[in-house]
Amino acid sequence: MSSFKLNHTFTGYTSVVWSIDYSTFDDCQFICSGSNNEKVRVWDVRNNKQIHEHSLSAYCVKFSSYHYHNHCQNVICSSSGDKTIRFWDFKHNKQLQIFNGHIKCSWN
Repeated sequence: MSSFKLNHTFTGYTSVVWSIDYSTFDDCQFICSGSNNEKVRVWDVRNNKQIHEHSLSAYCVKFSSYHYHNHCQNVICSSSGDKTIRFWDFKHNKQLQIFNGHIKCSWN
């Protein structure tokens, strides 16, 4: 039988967290999270601290290994209720690209 030990608890959301992703950039460990309470957040796992927050509800968040390995950028991809997909450079707090075109959510 396996047992698990809780290492960290990341707090700050007041609503459902829809998506998380984990990655390592420059020997630092990060978790990104997306929620329907208008927040995308990035956490430094080692320091147990939030290092980035962007006001945008996100159903799905994912770190982009492509941007890191090909452009040396720390980037998150997020999908949102506003029917967009966005790429964010969270180290410089800058939106890089936005894709529009979805006409409805898949559950409608």
